[in-house]
Amino acid sequence: SQLTDTLQAVEDRDFATHFGIDPSGMARGVIKWIASGGKVKEGGSTLTQQLARSGLLGIGKEQTFTRKFNEILYALIIDARYDKGVILETYMNQVDIGQRGSQAIHGFASGAEFYFGRQIDDLTTEQVALLVGLVKGPSWYNPRRNPERALDRRNLVLKKMLETGIIDQKGTSWQYAFM
Repeated sequence: SQLTDTLQAVEDRDFATHFGIDPSGMARGVIKWIASGGKVKEGGSTLTQQLARSGLLGIGKEQTFTRKFNEILYALIIDARYDKGVILETYMNQVDIGQRGSQAIHGFASGAEFYFGRQIDDLTTEQVALLVGLVKGPSWYNPRRNPERALDRRNLVLKKMLETGIIDQKGTSWQYAFM
């Protein structure tokens, strides 16, 4: 589906072929971290690693080497034990997509309903892009509180969709309008 293709294009292009971790992505993250003197923390985590640290396994989200080691270990175990389809479905059903008061919005289906009042299959391309963009930071890119940031992130996701062939260049109105 457009949603799963977009998620993989933005968050983990090698999801179908890696073994739960992406050593080259992690190396890039370490190099950027060292080059910035420890100030810049770039991803490098696969969808499987993100699933491992999502709270389901209780390894926490704090930025420590022990937590990262556990995340890698769990990602390797998850990838060895479960089919990629099961991993992707679980991720899509539990990913943090926002907040409604004190209640967390987990999963793309809940996010589609919360933000757009729609089912996943009824989302426009722009709405799919916004939901996938929220994965990086649901509070930071919240379209209701930070519409400019959300628009920029959504447009970045749309560009990645275009680059990877998920969408084609039929029109560019999405670059200028929000939702």
